[in-house]
Order: sequence, then C-alpha cells, then structure tokens
Amino acid sequence: MAGLALLFGSSATALTQLGAPTAFSNFAGCARHTCTWVPSSGPKTFEKGDLAYAVEEANKGDDGDSFVVRRHGKVLLRTPLKDLSASVSVVWSDDASRFAVTWSDGGAIGNFSVRVFQIAGDSVSELPAIERATAAFSARHLCKARGDNVQAFGWLSKSRDLVLVLSVYPTSDCGKDLGHTEAYVVDSANGAIRQHWGLKTLNDYMRAHPEE
Repeated sequence: MAGLALLFGSSATALTQLGAPTAFSNFAGCARHTCTWVPSSGPKTFEKGDLAYAVEEANKGDDGDSFVVRRHGKVLLRTPLKDLSASVSVVWSDDASRFAVTWSDGGAIGNFSVRVFQIAGDSVSELPAIERATAAFSARHLCKARGDNVQAFGWLSKSRDLVLVLSVYPTSDCGKDLGHTEAYVVDSANGAIRQHWGLKTLNDYMRAHPEE
C-alpha cells in the first residue's frame, strides 16, 4: 500500500495500525494498485484506466466529503465518506472491476473505515465485504472506549477476495489488547471469511506484496 508500513509500538507484543497516510503532511502517491492522499492538502484526481476518481467537498446535507468516480466526465458514483477528516486510500483489484476505499476521521491512529465497490459497465454497486470480519474481530478484541479499526490492504484470487487488516487502537484506554492486529481474507461479494491470518502470516504477506 503506497506509503504505508506496519509500525511497532513500545511493547514487543503491541502493533499499531498501518502507518497512516496523514503522517505525511502533503502526501499523494500511487503504487501498483493503490493511491493514497490527504484531501485537505488540496484537490487531487487519480486515474485507473478510463476512470477518474477524487474526493470532492461535501454537498449540503451530506455526512462528509464525497468520493466521486467518473468515466469520460460522466459521474458513475458520488457517495459521502462519513466524517472524513484525514486520509484516503483506494486499492484496486487486478482487473479494476472492484475497489476498496479506506479513510480516517481521526488521523494517524484512526478511526479507519472501509467501503467496497464493484464496477460493471457504467453501474457501481457497494458490496457487503467487511461486516462479518469486523464482527468476528470485535467479538474477541473490541476496544470499548473507541471501537476498532479496519483497513483494506490488497486483493487476491482473481480480483474477488480482499485482505482486510483489523486492529485495536494503540492507546491505553483500549486495555491489554491495545494495538492488537490481525487480518481476514474475505469474499468481497458477500463478506464470507475465507482465511483468518495472525500477525506472522500478515507480515509475511505484506513483505511479499509491498507494491500494493
């Protein structure tokens, strides 16, 4: 994921979230399939094939600034990213038929949220990709004071399976689980959990796929 890395905390067992793009005051960049930027640093538009996408200022009544996808100027998707106040990262599947948007409403340590979409022609639909994984993680590692974080890292299996990174805030009010991080490979079409990775497997995958 462009510009992102896992960061170790002071405890040998505590791992923070993926290094947040907002750690860079004016960061904007793309790797192989991922573009990451801080919209507040200025308007930026990115391209994927014949698609263009950007974050635009909220319309009156929206819950946050809007994520917009266009093809040759035609709007295919305009949807608010609720409470966006820091960074945005978009990771595309190999065939560019699906993409996941991660954004933060709180800067370097969260709150990170994810929405996942599928493109078919000029139609864009949202996929229920994250609910089962977030429920499974929170059932064992919920930070009652803050909730938990979810971030999208990359795609597997012919553009259908998505790697989600779930993590507990690395703050003392989250108790003994502070910074705890795991990953889930989910079927993006229905959210079914295909694999559950511990920290070693997640780190091995990230080292093998730094270009995401």
